[in-house]
Amino acid sequence: MRRSGAALAALLLALPLVTAACGREQPAAALVGSDTVASDERGAPLELSGPTLDGGTLNLASLRGKVVVLNSWASWCPPCRAEIPAFVDFSTSANPKDVVVVGLNVTDDPDAARSFMDEFHIPYRVIADPDGALLAKVPGVPPASLPSTVILDREGRPAAHVIGGTDAVTLSALVAGVLRDSPGTA
Repeated sequence: MRRSGAALAALLLALPLVTAACGREQPAAALVGSDTVASDERGAPLELSGPTLDGGTLNLASLRGKVVVLNSWASWCPPCRAEIPAFVDFSTSANPKDVVVVGLNVTDDPDAARSFMDEFHIPYRVIADPDGALLAKVPGVPPASLPSTVILDREGRPAAHVIGGTDAVTLSALVAGVLRDSPGTA
């Protein structure tokens, strides 16, 4: 009986975490949280490029040499709205020679996404991913997981993940860890 009680308690504690992310078809088994990947266990660089909401294009390969914080969001996602001020603040305080924030707007209406950017004064580039195909290419992130954040090391390899919303303290700590593991400057 103790085992059943412990399992029930664990389930009840995890339930708010599972429901905190607002991915439309997020698997129930995908727990919300953060993790890091040891330098010697990181895979290949993430190859991702696409049109930006400002009318240009962005290829993450062009940012190699910097730590990249890739944050996926949608204007209709309440946890995305809650966490975005931390990304805006972080992007304006980070050293642009070392760190760059990039948004990935997933399954959203372009006009709603641009209004969201205006409302929150998002200063960084945002790649449009209208069908979620780009997010599906990101290793370590379950399909349709919004919000989610992947921190790429200077070589473009996924070094840390956050599934679900995050805050300024967690974001800063994860980026600082990746910077420590990725010596050098751009």
